[in-house]
Amino acid sequence: MRRQRFTLLLFLFVAIDAASGAAQQGPATKAALDEIAQARENLRAVEAAHPGDTKETVEALRALVTAQMDHQEATNETVALASRERAMALAVAGTPSETYAQALVDSANADAWLNRAAEGRGFAESALEMAQAELHDLDIEIEAADSLAFVCMDLEDLSCALHANQVAIAGERKGGPAHDRELASSLSQIGDVFERSGKPAEAGAAIEESLAVQTRVAPDAPDIGILESNLGAHYLRNQEFSKAQPHLMRALALLSRNYGDDSDYARGAMLNLADIYTRTGQFPMAWKNYELAIGNKSATIETLARIRANYARSLASGGRLQEAIDQGLKAAQMGRENFVLQARVLPERQALSYVAERPRGLDTALSVVVRYPKMDAEATYQEIVRSRALVADEMARRQKNLNAANDPEVARLLGELGQAQAGLLAAEQEAQGKEAQSNAVAEATARTEKIERSLAEHSATIRNDERVSAVQIADVRESLPPHGVLVSYVAFQRRIVGAVDPARTDTPAYMAFVLHPDDKSIRVFDLGDAKPIDELVARVRASATAEAQGSGLASMRNEREYREAGDALRKRIWDPLKPELEDATLVLVVPDGSVNLVPLSSLPSGSGYLVEHSPVIHMLTSERDLVIAESAQRKTGLLALGSPAFELAGNAGPPAPLRDAEAPCEGYRDVGYDPLPGTGIEVADLASAWRRWESRESATLLMGEDATRDRFVKEAGRNRVLHVATHAFVLGSNCADDNPLLHSGLVFAGANEMRGSAILTARQIASLDLNGVDLAVLSACNTGNGELRDGEGVLGLERAFRIAGVRSVLMTLWPVDDDSAQRFMHHFYTMRLGQHASIADAVWESARNLLAERRAAGKSTHPWYWAGFVGSGRWE
Repeated sequence: MRRQRFTLLLFLFVAIDAASGAAQQGPATKAALDEIAQARENLRAVEAAHPGDTKETVEALRALVTAQMDHQEATNETVALASRERAMALAVAGTPSETYAQALVDSANADAWLNRAAEGRGFAESALEMAQAELHDLDIEIEAADSLAFVCMDLEDLSCALHANQVAIAGERKGGPAHDRELASSLSQIGDVFERSGKPAEAGAAIEESLAVQTRVAPDAPDIGILESNLGAHYLRNQEFSKAQPHLMRALALLSRNYGDDSDYARGAMLNLADIYTRTGQFPMAWKNYELAIGNKSATIETLARIRANYARSLASGGRLQEAIDQGLKAAQMGRENFVLQARVLPERQALSYVAERPRGLDTALSVVVRYPKMDAEATYQEIVRSRALVADEMARRQKNLNAANDPEVARLLGELGQAQAGLLAAEQEAQGKEAQSNAVAEATARTEKIERSLAEHSATIRNDERVSAVQIADVRESLPPHGVLVSYVAFQRRIVGAVDPARTDTPAYMAFVLHPDDKSIRVFDLGDAKPIDELVARVRASATAEAQGSGLASMRNEREYREAGDALRKRIWDPLKPELEDATLVLVVPDGSVNLVPLSSLPSGSGYLVEHSPVIHMLTSERDLVIAESAQRKTGLLALGSPAFELAGNAGPPAPLRDAEAPCEGYRDVGYDPLPGTGIEVADLASAWRRWESRESATLLMGEDATRDRFVKEAGRNRVLHVATHAFVLGSNCADDNPLLHSGLVFAGANEMRGSAILTARQIASLDLNGVDLAVLSACNTGNGELRDGEGVLGLERAFRIAGVRSVLMTLWPVDDDSAQRFMHHFYTMRLGQHASIADAVWESARNLLAERRAAGKSTHPWYWAGFVGSGRWE
C-alpha cells in the first residue's frame, strides 16, 4: 500500500510514496479518473461473478480504495468501501489473517485521508499488533507501522509516531533493497518526528540518508522534489536561510511540475518559502504565498488553520496588525472546532497531546492586543473564553452521556477500564529494568486507551453532536454578580510585532483581561514576561513547603521570605489591576499558568495580607463557569469521610501531622500512610454542625475501617455535600504515562495493605456520576495541585471532581496542617451552614478568622497555616 495522507505543518516534511514513487497529486488527471472508473467497473464485475462474501470481492474493494486514495479522490465513499472490505475480509479469512490485517490498514488510511485520524488509529494499531504477534509477516508489519506513523503524526502524538517509524525502518532494512523506496519514505518521516522533538542532529542524518537512498534507487523520480523540500525545511528550522532557499526553490519547481501547483507538496514548499521571506523581511512575497495557500480548496481544516496562524504571525511582524488579529483568531477558531471533532473519540492522554499542538494563532492576536488594547480586545477575549479547558469540557460531556446511557456494554467497558487503569498505575510503580518497565507501561497504556476509545465512540454515538458552547462576552458579562469583577489571567507566547524576527521568537508572558458587569469595555493589562512571575510563585511555594516541614522552627525567617516573594508577586500580577477593583465586593479569577498554584488571599498587603484588605477573591476553572447551565438534579445529604484505617489489622503508626504523601512514580508503591486522628475530630465536628443546621437531611459518616474506596464510590453520587478528610497523593512529573489524571488521587482505608483497592485516582473520580453534588470539600494536602497544561489549567483532583459534575470544590494548594485544617473547617461550615454564607464568602472569612486567631495568640501568621484552602467553581 502507498502512504496516503500527510499533516501539513510549518517547516513541512512530506513523505514519498514508498510503493511506486507517486506522491499526493493535484487534481486527478483523466488517466487517474479512468483508473478509478476501471477499478469501480471491475468491482461490479467481480460482485456479479462471485456473489456474497468472497476473496475476489475483497481484492476488488481494495483495488478501488487504493485507486481513490492514490489519486486524491478519497471521499466518504472510500471510508465506506474500506469498512465493507474490512467486514468481508473478516468473514472470508477470519482473524488473524493477512487479508484482514491489510483491510485494517486500508481502513486506517481511508480515515486518515478524511481527517479522521482518531478513528483510523485503532485500525492501524490492531493491524500492527496482529502482524507482529500472530502473522509474523514482514510486509504487513511494515505497512501497518507505516499507517500508524501517519495517523499518529496527524494526531501530534510524537512518541507513537517515533515508535511506529522505528518499527517500519527496522523492517525495511531487514527486507533489503526491495524495500529501499519504503525506507526512503520512513527516513523522511522520522526526520520530521526528530525535528519536532527538538533533535536536529538526528533529523539531519535521517533526511540526508533519505535523499541518498531515493537518489540511488530512482535518480529521476519526482519524489526527489519532496526530499529537496525536506532538506530545505531542515535548514530553515536551523535558521540557515541562504542554504534553505535554493533547496526550496528547486523543490517548488519540481513539485509543481510533477504534482501540480495545488498539491500538498507544492503548497508545503511554498509555505516554507513564505516563512523564509517573513524572517528575512521580504513581507510582500511572504503574504502572496500565504494567500495562495489559503485559497487551496483541497486543504483540510487543520491545515488551513496552521496556514492562517503562520500568516497572522507574518502580518504582525510586517505591521499589518488588524489583519494579523483577524487571521490569528480565525486560525484559533478553526483549530478549536477541529479539536472538538477529533476529541469525540480520543482518550484523555491523546486529547491532551492533540490540544497542546493546536495552531497557535491566538498567541499572535494576544501579542497585538496586549500592545494595542483598543484593537479588537473583545473578539480576542471571546476566543480565550471559548478555548480554555477544552479537554475537561469534552471529558465532562462524554462522561455525562455515558452515565445517562444505562447500557450494559458501557458498564462492561467501564469495568474493564478500571482494571486496565489499575494495571497501568502498577506498571509505572514497578521497580524493574528501565526497558522492561517501559515496555510494560507501553502495553498497559495501549490496553487502557483501546478501552477508552471504545467508550469515547459510544459516547459520541449516544449524545448530540455538540460543539464547544459558542459563549459570547455579553453572556459572561450578564452572568457576573452585581459589584463583581471578572479577572482572566492568560499565559501566552509573546510574538514580535512590527519588526523582522529571524528567530521566530516566542517569549512566555502573562496578561490579564478585566470585565465589569455594567461596562461594555474590556480592560487589558500586560503583566510582563512569565519567567520572573513563575520564579516568584516557586519562591512562595518553597517558603510554604519549608514551613510545613519545619515543625514551627524558623517560622519568622520562612514568613519573611514568603512576604518578600509574595510582595514582589503582588506588584506584578495584582497591583496593576487594583484600579479596576475599587468598587468590587467579589473578584472572580480565572488563573492560568503558575498563577493557579498560589492563593491570592495570601499575597502581602501593607503589614498584613490581601485577605484582610481586598474584596473577596474566588477562583473559576474557566470563564464559561459563569454561564454553565445548572444541573437539574437536586440532591440532599452529607457524606463525610475521615480518619481511615490505613492499617486494617490495627498496626497503625504514629499520627501524621500533614495530610499528604508526595512521591515520585518509582517510590510510590513503598509509601506508607500514617493515621490522621485529627480528621476524625474534623468529621465529628462537621456531623454535629450538620445535625444542628441541616437536620432535615441525612448525614453518612465513613470512618476507620468503614472509610473504604468502595463505600465512598457507592455513596458519593447520592449526596449534596461531600467531605473527604484523608491523605492525597500527587506523583512526580516523571511518570511514564503522561495522563496527569492518573497521577493524583485520594487514599482510603486499607491503603497500606491493599494499595490497588484503596486508591481512587483523579481519572477514576472523573468517571463518577456526581451531577447534582453542590460541594466537594477535599480536606487533604495538595488537592488543588496536579500538572499544569497550557489552556487546560491544573489537571488533578479538583478538575476531576468538576468533570464528574460537582458544582463547587474546596481544595488545598499545599500540604495542610492537621490542626489548622480542623479550625478552618469549623469556621467554614459555621458560616456556610449556620449563616448561609456563599461558598466564596465562607472560604474567605474562614481564612481571615484563622489568621486573626493566630495573630491574637502570638503564633506564626505564615500563610501556610491559614491560606491553603481555596474555593473553585460556583461561588454562591
